[in-house]
Amino acid sequence: MSLQRVGPILLAIGVGVGTGYYVFQPLLREYEHDTHGTWVLPEDRERVKKLEEKHQHNTQSDASSS
Repeated sequence: MSLQRVGPILLAIGVGVGTGYYVFQPLLREYEHDTHGTWVLPEDRERVKKLEEKHQHNTQSDASSS
């Protein structure tokens, strides 16, 4: 492939990555600050705990049936 064909594709990729970084960086920094660097909101802790318990229960029942 020639640079003439690949150039616009690379430019579009670069613009997309740059725009995504510019748009989402402030939001991600705010979310990181709100979660104190854990990336888990306090209200999500209960949901995560339930999912972990469910996963452990499924793992135990799969192991006992084998």
